[in-house]
Amino acid sequence: MEVKQTVRVSKRNTQNGFNIIEIMIAVAISSVLTTAVYQTFHSQQRSYLMQSGTAAMQQTLRGGMYLMTRDLLSSGYNPTKTMSNYVSFVTGFPAPNNQFVVNYATDTSIVAFTLDANVNGAIDPSSNEQIAYRFNNATKTLERFNATKINPADKWEAVATNIDAVYFAYFDQNNTLTTNPSDFRYIEASLLVRMAQQDNKYTNTTVYKNKHGDKLCPITTCPNGYFGDHYHRSLLTTTIQLRNRG
Repeated sequence: MEVKQTVRVSKRNTQNGFNIIEIMIAVAISSVLTTAVYQTFHSQQRSYLMQSGTAAMQQTLRGGMYLMTRDLLSSGYNPTKTMSNYVSFVTGFPAPNNQFVVNYATDTSIVAFTLDANVNGAIDPSSNEQIAYRFNNATKTLERFNATKINPADKWEAVATNIDAVYFAYFDQNNTLTTNPSDFRYIEASLLVRMAQQDNKYTNTTVYKNKHGDKLCPITTCPNGYFGDHYHRSLLTTTIQLRNRG
């Protein structure tokens, strides 16, 4: 009689894991991918910041120059012709607006003028008939003198920020430089605006000049002729013909 034996073979369930080399390769690939993603994100973010910063800078530049040009074109408006010895560009305003004195031979970042806006044959010190613009280096702003403000501390209003230079040059009817306010017929106004944020991958070595060739960055700030920092800047220079000056 044949006896059959049943032999049971037990199978061991084994799971093979990653060895150290495979783990190192996976970590290396993950690091490369993470770095690539971060660099792409960082590049796109920088590009976005630069584009938005440039747009804001250009808007500030155009807005500030528009305000100055608009007011300067109105300087000397004197429709009644009743004010004797009237000169629209002045070195200062009488009380209560006597807050500054302009020396046009040396002060290139401030201008002051008047106009008879209400057509009454006089300059009203409490209305918008005494106007001035200046560069405030401490706050890096373009400021406009508002005579309608009651509090003297509020009369200088910031109309543009992130300003690095404001420069006025004056010309007579022969297009010759002059510092005599009674001879002003053209004004060359320059406005230099910088971007709000710095760009660490950029160094500004541009020497900014107006059309006449004057450097806009003073030697005390720019001993080499340029700023040498990490701000992008934009310069706008325009020549304004004073239509009320003949």
